[in-house]
Amino acid sequence: MGNKVTALTQMESACVTIHEALKTVIDSQTHYRLREAQDRARAEDLNSRVSYWSIGETIALFVVSFSQVLLLKSFFTEKRPAYRAVHS
Repeated sequence: MGNKVTALTQMESACVTIHEALKTVIDSQTHYRLREAQDRARAEDLNSRVSYWSIGETIALFVVSFSQVLLLKSFFTEKRPAYRAVHS
């Protein structure tokens, strides 16, 4: 009878040890899931800001390109002097 009690006690202590280890694993998984969710939110926020920045740069590039074309075109257009008729 004494062996059954010690075997049961060893079994219970093994179960308690396993249960504590599982609780540690669950806590670690919860921590990692929380960090993953925070990092995902940060990454999505950064992605949206990068998208807006890229759109702004594209618009600025088109405006600068268009203004440079107009400026370059103005250098090569022939300026005609205003014709003034002199009446005597």
